[in-house]
Order: sequence, then structure tokens, then C-alpha cells
Amino acid sequence: YEDDPNKRTTIATEVNVLKNFRPQLPDHYRDADILFLANIDPELQEDILAQMSNPRLVAMDTMNYWIQTRAASLLNVLNKVDVFFANDEEVRMLTDELNLITAGKRLLEKGPSLVVIKKGEHGALLLSKDFVFVAPAYPSEAVLDPTGAGDSFGGGFLGYLDNVESYAEGDIRKAAVYGSVLASFTIEKFGIDRLESLSSEEIENRFAEFQKLVSF
Repeated sequence: YEDDPNKRTTIATEVNVLKNFRPQLPDHYRDADILFLANIDPELQEDILAQMSNPRLVAMDTMNYWIQTRAASLLNVLNKVDVFFANDEEVRMLTDELNLITAGKRLLEKGPSLVVIKKGEHGALLLSKDFVFVAPAYPSEAVLDPTGAGDSFGGGFLGYLDNVESYAEGDIRKAAVYGSVLASFTIEKFGIDRLESLSSEEIENRFAEFQKLVSF
């Protein structure tokens, strides 16, 4: 990461133990309502999806390495999911579109019903065929480590939907804000240190602060 944490350079990607990783889901995982195919080889994402019984919502994330090396497999999985998480750089790589609205619409044509474009300190942009929503990022001065903020966003987003057991537009909007809330805590310390000490009260208090940020 550079002094501006929105700018990063991938020096190398070493797959290491993931090269021969073939996850097998325990039986009691296979009937989950929500499946999050986090950043991993898209061929493995598809294999994991095939092990599921009948999830109500399937989300996936990815990274530049898989876009560069497994684009065809990635697009194949994308056609089978409901929610696609990607940052602005990855969305532009996938679509060759500079404008994020245009890029998001292009991705909606590939299969998902919702595209969530993560934009670092500028929040997140959500696009579906029916609505567009912008979730702000928390105005934090103390950004210690941005690593994992995107994963925290996805976890907070899907965790909220799982909690309310609803995929209505209003709940999707709230889910995006809860995702931003979790990401805003993650960047305050290294790794998962901040999340280990995080309380429900802190989460709800910051959610209320987000509501004030966009009230006018």
C-alpha cells in the first residue's frame, strides 16, 4: 500500500498451499441459506457451490490475480451467483470499462442480480436492475491497516441479511451500511485485532453515526 491506502501494487501472488487445496464441506454446512464464495480460485468456488444443497443466496468475491489467470472460469461462476463483490479496479479489469456505472451494468448482464463495487475510503456502490445505492465509508483519520476491509464488508453485509432473513431492497441497503461499519473497525488495527475486541454496542453506535452522515 502507498501513503494513500486506496493505491496498492501487487508485487507477486504466491498460491502456496491453495494450489492443491480441494475443500470438502461438512454435511451440516451444505444446507446453509447463504453461501459466501470468498476470494479463491474460481474453479474451487464452483466446486464448493456444487456441494451445497439449495442456498437461498450465493455471493462471491475475487481478486486481480484470478481475473488475469482464470477469467473464463470466473465468468462461469459469476453466472451462477446472486451477489458479486469486487473493488473498483477489479470491476474495470473485468469489463474494460472506466465508468463504474457502465461496468456494473455490464456485470449484471453476466448473471448476478446485485453487483457491489467496493471503493475503499469512498464507500461502496451497489447496482441491481431495479436500484442504485451508495454506501459511504466512515470518515476515519486512523487507518492503520486496510488489509481485510473488503472481507469484513462482505461478512457484515451477508451477516446482516442472514440475521434479518430478508433480501428486500431496504434490507440490502442496510446490509451495505453494516458492511461499511465492520470495515471501518477492521482498518483501525492490524489483522483481526480490532474485531476480536468489538462489541455489538459499538457496531450499533457506529451504524447510528452512519445514518447521521447521510441525513439531510
